[in-house]
Amino acid sequence: MKKKEVNVEELNEVISTGSKILKIFYIFLIIALVAVGVFLIGYMNVLPILVTIIKVMSPFFIGFILAWLLNPIVNRLTSRGMKRAIAVAIVYLLVAVLIYLFCLLVIPNLITQMNEFAKQIPGYITKITNWINNFFNKLSRTTSINMDDAKAKFLEYINELGSGLGNNLPNKIIKIVSDTISGVGRFLVGYIIGFYLSFNFNNVNKLMMNIVPNRFKDDASRLISSISEVLYKFVNGTILLSLLLFVVSYIGFLLIGLNAPILFALFCAVTNIIPYIGPYIGAVPAIAVGFSQSPLIGILVAVFIIVTQTIDGNILNPIVIGKKMDLHPVTIIISLLIFEHFFGIIGMVVATPIVAVLKIIYLFFDEKFDFFGFAKDKSVKKEISKVSKSK
Repeated sequence: MKKKEVNVEELNEVISTGSKILKIFYIFLIIALVAVGVFLIGYMNVLPILVTIIKVMSPFFIGFILAWLLNPIVNRLTSRGMKRAIAVAIVYLLVAVLIYLFCLLVIPNLITQMNEFAKQIPGYITKITNWINNFFNKLSRTTSINMDDAKAKFLEYINELGSGLGNNLPNKIIKIVSDTISGVGRFLVGYIIGFYLSFNFNNVNKLMMNIVPNRFKDDASRLISSISEVLYKFVNGTILLSLLLFVVSYIGFLLIGLNAPILFALFCAVTNIIPYIGPYIGAVPAIAVGFSQSPLIGILVAVFIIVTQTIDGNILNPIVIGKKMDLHPVTIIISLLIFEHFFGIIGMVVATPIVAVLKIIYLFFDEKFDFFGFAKDKSVKKEISKVSKSK
């Protein structure tokens, strides 16, 4: 009997379909693991204990993260013949000077603009209310539809929001200042810890490997290296892009004439850390205040934010952070919703790197033990590609 020739196109189509199904299954598996983990933490009431531990240990975490972020720079200086102690001292002194200059230039203006903004909130609310009122009146005349109920509910929401901001903002500012002072104290302690950790930071990996049994050391080293590479690029890139966005937004808002430009630039830079949702959260207050000043300023602010976010999302982010995260947008959005539900805004900030780490760990074990055949699937594709080329 003659052997039937393998139909390469059909085989490729079957493998492609199977790969897509596996990818969808993989996305839902990651989401399910995150959801179950977060649910168990909330159900067992572990969260308050974890928060307390994190607060107590926060200086050490800050120090470790600083040492981890600055270690490549220190290594680069030492590779050029500089003693490690001198390299560490220079790097930490330079970082301290940059932080001091940033605080000196930004903090006083930020506090002043926050106070001025708090005083101007009633005026903004009045202007926004009048604009909404006129908009609904024009809409009613144009469409001949009675919009009074919708207008009343919308205006009621705006007034409640404005009165809440006006009454609570001074207390919130005091709380922010007190939390900032407390945070500065923890950061200073963490900075000192990081300074001392940096002297022997290259030995941290060796100490961690000493705990791991010999037969698992190669795998553990490869896994830790993969996680460290992704996290380093994400954290380093996020900090760099946020600082760049803050400077660009401040200059843009200042030239446009938006009130409290430092406040809104800082808000846009911080919320930009949150993927997909963050830019919209940061844009809404700036655009609303811009329209309350004048329609031209509102339009210019909206156009400016759209342009900067387009450049950031499509050009700068892929260059600086790269595609190391390689997470599906659906995975990111659902993980943001889950983490926000349980951990608030901080959860949204850390959701993406945590899910990325979970993905790396999952793919590592899938490659090693071939749980769902991703590794096998890749090898089959290579073989088919060889057959196609030979034909």
